Amino acid sequence: MKRGKKIITLLILMVFGGYLNYLKASEIPSKTCLWFLPTMSLEQARTRIQFDYVVVDPECGITSREAIDYLRANHPGIKILCYINPPEWFDPMFPDKPWSLHIVAELKKYPNWWLKGTDGKKITFWPGMWTMDCRINCQKYLINGQRLNYLEFLWLNFRSDILDKYPYDGVLFDNAWDKAAWLGHYKKNKHGLDANNDRREDNPTQFDLAWKKGLTYFLSQVRQYGGTNFIIIANPANKAYVPLCNGKEFENFPDIYCKEGDKKFEAWYENLNRANSWSGFCLFTARTNNYFFTLCSAVLLDHVSFAPPQNSAYDQKYELFLGEALSKAETFRESGRSGYKRRFQNGTVYVDPELKKSWINYNDGHCRAE
Repeated sequence: MKRGKKIITLLILMVFGGYLNYLKASEIPSKTCLWFLPTMSLEQARTRIQFDYVVVDPECGITSREAIDYLRANHPGIKILCYINPPEWFDPMFPDKPWSLHIVAELKKYPNWWLKGTDGKKITFWPGMWTMDCRINCQKYLINGQRLNYLEFLWLNFRSDILDKYPYDGVLFDNAWDKAAWLGHYKKNKHGLDANNDRREDNPTQFDLAWKKGLTYFLSQVRQYGGTNFIIIANPANKAYVPLCNGKEFENFPDIYCKEGDKKFEAWYENLNRANSWSGFCLFTARTNNYFFTLCSAVLLDHVSFAPPQNSAYDQKYELFLGEALSKAETFRESGRSGYKRRFQNGTVYVDPELKKSWINYNDGHCRAE
């Protein structure tokens, strides 16, 4: 960290330190850590103890049980969620991920589970990862006396190897796309999808329907397994799978894919409208350069959690010391700025979505703007 940033952080702590005596750190918004590394040390756990939610890589329940137990023992009420990304796998897999290494080795025994194009080449979305056939009518193989498609196989292994081994409070399901036929013409994929390997491009509408049914099956299994109190968050923030989920992740907030045509506000209004339409847990994940804007946007609603970029340690700058909310979000227009504001016990939060700016006017006369 540069010296200037250290000074700014110190000033923030000095200005707002007086609030610590009578405000809980768990005021809205709640804070979420996205820990996507396969191991977590005790020291890393200690620097994340103030988060209200911690999402961990599925390997951590195997490799880092001591660290996760430490979080639970030292932060009563903390929620530990497990990350899962059924549509994609790295290959080659990282050598420090034993469970994933085992699963990828097994998946290679069933070549028709790997999604391909009409040219016979495997489909990719994220660099280094390969996309799986998540359709409900994906080819079935006979495995240990059962005929299973890809998602049925993955669910049985995820349940027995991960969920049964550690008492997670929920899951974060990544890449829960409601449609996936677009992958056939995405970047390096030039020839369209050929899931049934007949060298002809699949009908996009039929493929998307079967894909959505497949992911619905997997999420239904998770919900049935965990029960009503089990937290299920899905990314991206599309409108699909809502009955099975508590809410959605708005990645790289604001998530521009909620409304790609909105270049002016980067879909900020659509993000807030969607989050407000769901009564459960939603997650606003900051970009590397907009944590304060994301944080202030999150406090406009009661049920939104704020997440800094992946693998971040907790930072006291995430504390706003606002106290109890005195109002719902309401529009404002003043001094050439406009947007939404919300009044709290110790100040008022302002968000201008057009300028991508936010600030807090505290009742004692201080203003925080970053």
